[in-house]
Amino acid sequence: MYQEIEELLFLSKRGDVRAKEKLLLKLNPLIISSIRKYYNRLDQYDDLIQEGYKTILLAFEEYDPTKGVKFLGYVKTMLKYNYLEKYKERQHLSLNSQMGDGEFIDFLEGFEKDPMDVALKKEESEILLKGLKELTKKQRQVVVDYYINGLSIQEIAHKLNISYRTVVNIKTQGLSKLKKIIVK
Repeated sequence: MYQEIEELLFLSKRGDVRAKEKLLLKLNPLIISSIRKYYNRLDQYDDLIQEGYKTILLAFEEYDPTKGVKFLGYVKTMLKYNYLEKYKERQHLSLNSQMGDGEFIDFLEGFEKDPMDVALKKEESEILLKGLKELTKKQRQVVVDYYINGLSIQEIAHKLNISYRTVVNIKTQGLSKLKKIIVK
């Protein structure tokens, strides 16, 4: 199967539209298994499958065999993070969401800030800034782009002209280092 996928990829890169269609059909089970594993929403299956095809086509365009990664592995990673990102977006709670006898917004406290909370927040910010300064330039850029600027892993990879997986590794290493610094 791997050999066939590599052949279809080669033919697709040379402009063979039928090979590209066959490649998408061959990877359909991978899309479905990724949906089931990372974002199992039966009510959105058709849309999620289309997103999977879109992700594969994007992976097809961005795939660079000289980086030492197999195409199938690259596609699996792209699909995984696409659906995980979608899952993360879904976790945000709307202020109008029903909760018990009222809406979520009804349970929120006022906007007054407790002086102790303000002091703690300032101290936390200082510790975080100190920790960020101890990261490498690339780790700091990836962490800031992802958590502060709200860029996706894919957008960061494109911006820095590095592979998707490299961004994931840099982010993981940066967070691990930041955690050690903050825990001290």
